[in-house]
Amino acid sequence: MGQNLKRGRRASPRLPRAFRVFLFGEAVSLFGTATTATLLSLLAATQLDAGPGWMGILAAASWSPWLILGLPAGALADRWPPRTTMIVSDLIAATAAATVPLLWLTGTLSLAALVAVAFVIGSCAVVFRAALPRLVIRVVDAEQLGTANSMLYATESASTIVGPGLAGLIAQAMSAALGVLLDAISFLVSAVCLARTRPATRLPNHAAAVPEESFLQRIRAGVNVVARDRYLRYFAGLAAVQNFGLTGLLSLQVLFLVDELAAPQVVTGLVLATGGVGGVIGGLLGPHVAHRLGTARGLIALQLTSCSCLLVLPAGPGAGVAWMAAGLLLCEFAIVADNVIRTTWRLTYVPDHLQARVSTTIQMLAFAAMPASGLVSGWLGHQLGVRTALAIMLGIYVAAALTMPLGPLKGRRDLPAPPRLSRLLERTASAAR
Repeated sequence: MGQNLKRGRRASPRLPRAFRVFLFGEAVSLFGTATTATLLSLLAATQLDAGPGWMGILAAASWSPWLILGLPAGALADRWPPRTTMIVSDLIAATAAATVPLLWLTGTLSLAALVAVAFVIGSCAVVFRAALPRLVIRVVDAEQLGTANSMLYATESASTIVGPGLAGLIAQAMSAALGVLLDAISFLVSAVCLARTRPATRLPNHAAAVPEESFLQRIRAGVNVVARDRYLRYFAGLAAVQNFGLTGLLSLQVLFLVDELAAPQVVTGLVLATGGVGGVIGGLLGPHVAHRLGTARGLIALQLTSCSCLLVLPAGPGAGVAWMAAGLLLCEFAIVADNVIRTTWRLTYVPDHLQARVSTTIQMLAFAAMPASGLVSGWLGHQLGVRTALAIMLGIYVAAALTMPLGPLKGRRDLPAPPRLSRLLERTASAAR
């Protein structure tokens, strides 16, 4: 993988100061966003009397920007300076978040305003995430990409553990609306840290000359690279199918714990938190798995490990909830470690001027599966029962995971090196013209 995670090469023990400054700001922002996602829901339900319909709209407003803006954001982020793009995204998101306490204090806060804020913050997240890979490869040496991605994914997983609980404490202490102000501050902290981050002026080793293309041609070029490369195409399809299955688990897990397993609220929270703990461990150990097994073999092993999500199914009341906790912990560990390896490889495999477009194309496909999965899993739960619905959705995930040993990685120790894309890029550029 460029081959920074291959056998015999270890990442430098200390990441550059520029990355450490950026990581601090990103950590503050991630924890703030994870807290606000819960605060907005609490605000809508407890103070604005939102029913199920409005709650669904509010949730959709957060992820729908990936479907609407994913491809255009990738095309723009590949042309704009990554640090500037991310700073502007943070400042717009901070402004949007700050409107919530302002409207609440003036008595004009409405559900429509909350939906608009969620959509703006979600849109900023799309642009920010599109530019992030291009910043990382400018502040971290190639040999350190695995460690850098490990820290980013571990931090993101940690935010999912702490964020919801912190939101409850904030809402109880100072009201949910004023709590959103903390998220606005977290975006500003991220922007300041980015402003203090000094990326290298040199381009990555695999950077290529950027062809002159129209906006639509830039979008099509990114899609074509994913569609025509057997590895990127396989990973994109795998992400879409597995997201479909996992979203079914996310949609039904609380209902399963409360209704089927009769778990108290405290136990429910602890069981769900185990997934985040597994994610933190996976984020930290991802590079070690790649170094020990090889990047391709490591991905295969992690995909097979993620099939432990099936341990959710035999869970029962009382001590039987431990089966679900174990399944969530092992599955999330494997998924996040897999993401660390795959993202690190993609940073060295895809040319710099296509990074954002390839990333957002894959992410858009993955997120597109989520709304359909929510509807399907809900219908299955109503028709067949929650446990049966979970078995079907997790079966879809596991079936996709089991294709990994038979797919394009079959027989490989490591993922392919960057030069493999050269001819494909020439064909893509010719087609665009």
